[in-house]
Amino acid sequence: MNKFRRLLGNQGMVVLSKPGFTWSKLSALLSNTTLGSFGISTSTNIQCLSATDQKKTQLTPYNPISELQPFVAVPIIPEGTASFNPAESEIKFASKFFTPKDESYKIKHIKTAAEIDKLPKYDIPEVAFIGRSNVGKSSLIHTLFSKAPITVLRKLSVSSKPGRTKALQLYQAGGAFTLVDMPGYGHNMPSYFVNCVETYFQKRTNLKVVFILIDSEIGLTRLDKDMLEKLHGFSTVHCLVLTKIDKVNRHQLVRNLMSVMNYRDEHSRFCLPQPFLVSAHSGAGIELLQTFIAYVTGNMLVTGS
Repeated sequence: MNKFRRLLGNQGMVVLSKPGFTWSKLSALLSNTTLGSFGISTSTNIQCLSATDQKKTQLTPYNPISELQPFVAVPIIPEGTASFNPAESEIKFASKFFTPKDESYKIKHIKTAAEIDKLPKYDIPEVAFIGRSNVGKSSLIHTLFSKAPITVLRKLSVSSKPGRTKALQLYQAGGAFTLVDMPGYGHNMPSYFVNCVETYFQKRTNLKVVFILIDSEIGLTRLDKDMLEKLHGFSTVHCLVLTKIDKVNRHQLVRNLMSVMNYRDEHSRFCLPQPFLVSAHSGAGIELLQTFIAYVTGNMLVTGS
């Protein structure tokens, strides 16, 4: 409670409570107000936006799924599902975590390692990106960090050769979070993939979410299903990201999206309910994904759904 008081105090707000008023009671109270639900985080570097009293009734236009919905008879995001639907001001606010400012906030490559024992130890939250070889992982991360220094972007240079990433590559955004670029599975996969990647999933305590990338043009493959099953077996929280949405027509995109979501619903209790659709080429969905990363790593609160 004291941390939450300080957090809102920085925004000019005050929290008054009775003795015995707990985090769970506060969360329930906020969820039942017209201000919408708040994400409650214990991160020490969290920042907060003032809540608005606008009730969100549809997906933000920053979400490419909103453009597909008119072509589908049923809700793509089922009613009652907790969708990630930030306000435009929150999306703009989140972009600062992907923009280097000065010596106090740099975006930099900090480590290459094939063994988890060689990774740095710190309390900074991590998110990991993994996918089949040639799914567009490097292109996506390059676009997320497009404002990073050229030395970082060179590390993220896109190659036509599948399986270019051979070890865990760690990119740190100030003290806010670390993004882990993982070796791709499938073609040209390194021989130590299991020891490198699966050990990371099992032992890395500051890992918040694994983003598993699916090629929207190809859809869910046997290799993708195998990885989803492993993440489920490790009880690892993960999130679906469909890439290359600029290369596929609406009909095929909807078909592959619904197929992925149906498989998720049947086989994984640890996959988050809303998928993200992105294009590294056109930039579609990038700002929404950036906002979700800032949110899930505990760097900002998001009002609304």
